[in-house]
Amino acid sequence: MSASNAVPGCTGVDHVPRGQAVDAPGFDISHALPQQGLEFVVLMYHRVAKSEMPDFLPSALNCPASRFREHLAVFKRHCSVLPLEEAWNLVRGGRRLPPRTVVLTFDDCWYDNVETVVHLLADAAIPATFFVSAGDIDREELHPNYRFYYLVSRADREQLTRDLLSMLPSSSMVPPAQAIRLRRWLESALGYELASESGRVFLDTLEQGLGVPSSGSLGKTLNMTSDQVRSLPTYGIQVGNHTVNHRQLTALDEAGQRVELAEAQRILSALTGKPVTTLAYPYGVFNDISVKVAAELGHRCACTVIQGSNDGDTDPMRLRRIDVSRLSGQELAIRLLGAAP
Repeated sequence: MSASNAVPGCTGVDHVPRGQAVDAPGFDISHALPQQGLEFVVLMYHRVAKSEMPDFLPSALNCPASRFREHLAVFKRHCSVLPLEEAWNLVRGGRRLPPRTVVLTFDDCWYDNVETVVHLLADAAIPATFFVSAGDIDREELHPNYRFYYLVSRADREQLTRDLLSMLPSSSMVPPAQAIRLRRWLESALGYELASESGRVFLDTLEQGLGVPSSGSLGKTLNMTSDQVRSLPTYGIQVGNHTVNHRQLTALDEAGQRVELAEAQRILSALTGKPVTTLAYPYGVFNDISVKVAAELGHRCACTVIQGSNDGDTDPMRLRRIDVSRLSGQELAIRLLGAAP
């Protein structure tokens, strides 16, 4: 990864680089909101959960539907929401944007987002982009990351720590308690992602050692179906690329990155009948190879998790994006508008 594109290890929420977590005390993105019609802000969500009750997945991945409705009220009253490519094309062409232009994006393959977000957006005539990890569509088992969170939630903590340490080549560090931090710590110690084949073998061994019930087909309750993905364009939702297996692209060589991007592009285009021309790098991690391959495959713009607004000088393959899923409606308004609504 080149220094200019480096997005180091993440903090407590997937896709947010260390030192750039949006929930940091005093964090303020008011400087990033377009004021002169020459910039736009891309906002990032993951799972908009139907229930506010936590399940085995880390709460950092969830935005309760009640909170998203608060956000929606802010957008409807104070912002102009445009599709991603339309906003970029306007600023690239030097044309003025509507006041306070924002773009809404949703990552991964969450069933909940179809059940909660799609109809709310359609009723409000608000466009959005869903960056879908194509390998999770119709998937019955849990994604390896989520399978790990399931094991963490079910295991005795002391036994989990003992088993993890016994399975590592060597480690003198105390494993962190928070689930996402623990996964990243573990992957660093192992030297590979849990989403890799080696990671799957590791999880099988860990599950057997812990003796917790298998997660079985729990993925059916979390992942979108083919029919749901197929329906998204009818609701004004653009479907974008988020790779097949949600792999960290920089862990792959050029051929591996091309397979992840091209196969996801093929699957998503076949389902929607639409070209797939936008991309969000999984975990916000990319390098020059990622940019090169994505552009060669016909992606016109790609989202990172580098914070800030976007204007005509922004590299379209390195668009900035801000996670707002943990902000209340009032906090969102203050950060976007500089004042409570």
